[in-house]
Amino acid sequence: MPLTIEQLKQYNEKMAAKGEEDDAPAPVLLLDKYRVRVLPLTSIPFVMNHSSVSQLSLSSEDVLVVDFPSKGTGSGAGKAEKKMIFKKKIEPMEDSFEDKENVNEGGPLMTSFLTLEKLRKGMVGDVEIIGYECETSFFDANPIPLSDGVSLQRYIRLNCSEHFSPSISTLPVWISTTSSKFPSICWLAAGRTNRNVQFAAATRVLGHFNNENSERVVKQLNQACGTSQLNKYRAVYEEIRKIATENRPAPGEVTIDVRWSTKSTLVLLEHPDNAADCTIKIDLGWGDKRFFVDDEIFEQLFFVLNLADVLANPDNEVIFPMAPPANFDDLVQEMDALVEASSREDNVFVSNENFRGGDITDKVWNIVRKCNDVKQVTLLFRNFLQALAYGKIKSHAQERNKSHLASLIRISKSSEFKIPVLERLSTIDMMMEIGVESLRRRVIDIFSSQLLYPSDELEFILQTCENDLPAGNGAMNSAAISLLPITMALATANRIYELLNEKDHVILPDLTRRILQKYTASMIEKSRRGETETEYTFETTLPLLRMYKEGFMSKRPCIWTCENSNTVGANVQARVLTSLELQPSLEHINRLVNDSRPVWTATEEKPAMIKDLNADYTVVHTIFSYLPKM
Repeated sequence: MPLTIEQLKQYNEKMAAKGEEDDAPAPVLLLDKYRVRVLPLTSIPFVMNHSSVSQLSLSSEDVLVVDFPSKGTGSGAGKAEKKMIFKKKIEPMEDSFEDKENVNEGGPLMTSFLTLEKLRKGMVGDVEIIGYECETSFFDANPIPLSDGVSLQRYIRLNCSEHFSPSISTLPVWISTTSSKFPSICWLAAGRTNRNVQFAAATRVLGHFNNENSERVVKQLNQACGTSQLNKYRAVYEEIRKIATENRPAPGEVTIDVRWSTKSTLVLLEHPDNAADCTIKIDLGWGDKRFFVDDEIFEQLFFVLNLADVLANPDNEVIFPMAPPANFDDLVQEMDALVEASSREDNVFVSNENFRGGDITDKVWNIVRKCNDVKQVTLLFRNFLQALAYGKIKSHAQERNKSHLASLIRISKSSEFKIPVLERLSTIDMMMEIGVESLRRRVIDIFSSQLLYPSDELEFILQTCENDLPAGNGAMNSAAISLLPITMALATANRIYELLNEKDHVILPDLTRRILQKYTASMIEKSRRGETETEYTFETTLPLLRMYKEGFMSKRPCIWTCENSNTVGANVQARVLTSLELQPSLEHINRLVNDSRPVWTATEEKPAMIKDLNADYTVVHTIFSYLPKM
């Protein structure tokens, strides 16, 4: 029975829902031997590095990927290899004379541990440590031996209609293959373009970067495309890597995608020229504090959101961020000292614009947020409110301060004041309000002082966002939620600020305005649908001349590509993609290349050379051939 698109989509859904400890779902099989999946072309390793996948002009954005159902299927070589390696590892231990670890007879065991300090000390010069504290995520592929892959490709071409339904028979087919020698072909592809032109493609791994591979690539390009071809270069720099940790399960990332073209002779790992365009892609993730210049802003934002969540869902618990927890007696003394200081000052004549010392409610917030539980907050609030009732507080709250505590401070100076009843939710509400006011003023101040953004305009955006949020959230709830897109916009704009030349900071207000509009509009739209906005991404393209390239280009590009094409008239006969990657996403390719990669040690007497660093790259070559209609 022919395979259908519904079967393939159901398999993808089951794989996406599978937990780490769950068994893998039964694959969709071809000839009871090969796994078949439907995947977007943009997810295929090496091909995904193409600057514009649409230029390949394939019949579909999705492709069929064929491989084995599991690793080692169809061959016992994998198991035998593991056994052999294990045996080699234990052989030295069989001879006691070979164990030189305990060099002092009768003495303690002599050991040496590799630390980050030692690693950095050994890396002399400008050498980065790639992949430290990082788990690599590999593409799910169980490759087929190359000879079988070639036969399977021919079989599918001749018998496609017997095994695939019409809905998938027109999709291009990518077969995952492997071979033990270089050049190792890892992908075989075939299909038709959107103009019904037949194409064939192969991705070959040449090995690690060296002069031999470099010369081979240049020679093949000249043969395929001629010596006067236009070279389209691309270099991707990772400014912040997407590394998940226990405390950062949803990390963000920042990449700078640099693209330029030349008609000069191809040079691998060519540096971008000044006419290059840089696409900055920022993904803040969720709860990733690396994007926040001020850690306190990060902590206070998510603490305020937690308070708002507890008010909306009273059964939830307040999670206080302080670690280690503060001593409550010390907090009582801080509150007493604040009351004493407030009894000696009168800020009634201080304007909102010139107020920089911190509102009285800011100072209360900075004390109560260090508590360990709501009961402690209630006791501290009562101490402060009793001082208000006795007329000890002479300080005034700012006019724009809309919190309930600020209203109580104003009332205490003009009429008879009664201490309100503080229960659990009323305490949390009062705490959230002063937290919102404190964070709002801090964020506005950074926007205006560092990013040159008008404070009045930001106040208007905040108020508009608060008003446009669904009324069901409650007034102060909306005020808390409206801080999220504004603070995320601050983190995004700050990252762009660090990537620009100092003289080009004048474009920041316009970029910041675009970020604010995007984040607030997305927040409001999702809130109206009852969803929570947790995706904050921004992308912009700037000329390299505006970028502080000495900063991000001090790191090596994680991906470097060159694209060429050979045309006859208006028809493209071949496309060639040369790709150099520091960390290919195919596990078997990593193992194959690493086995042949040279090992070097940098010392002060012999620092790392450029050729040593370049050997970290894996060189891959993909050629698309388009067969003209006869």
